[in-house]
Amino acid sequence: MADQERQIGDADLTDITHDEVRARALRKSLQRLADSQSGNGALQEMAREVLSGRIGLREALRVGPYSEALGERIAQAREAYEQQSPEEREQQRTEALRYLEAQREEIEQERQEQQATRPGTRHSGRDWRL
Repeated sequence: MADQERQIGDADLTDITHDEVRARALRKSLQRLADSQSGNGALQEMAREVLSGRIGLREALRVGPYSEALGERIAQAREAYEQQSPEEREQQRTEALRYLEAQREEIEQERQEQQATRPGTRHSGRDWRL
């Protein structure tokens, strides 16, 4: 994807996820899919189109080839999930929760950095000299 190309942000996906943490996770998943060298070409194209803002995710899901490819991917994931033991499912659930918590921490860290660099931010007064 070209560096100069517009990219959607997490906020552009919150209408679907209703949660900024899950929106970030979705955006990152779309980015991995778009950048994937091995995978379904239709899903890669869909991810690129959504990330560029040329099409919304809901609209993309109405495009026949995208919808079919996603349906196939979901069926494969469901089959793999059903073949897992209860322990494997619990481990996967735990890893997913850890991932979401890491995304939450990343968002909070970015907010703190933005707040610290925002003009008009009050200085503590220490280290000031006349």
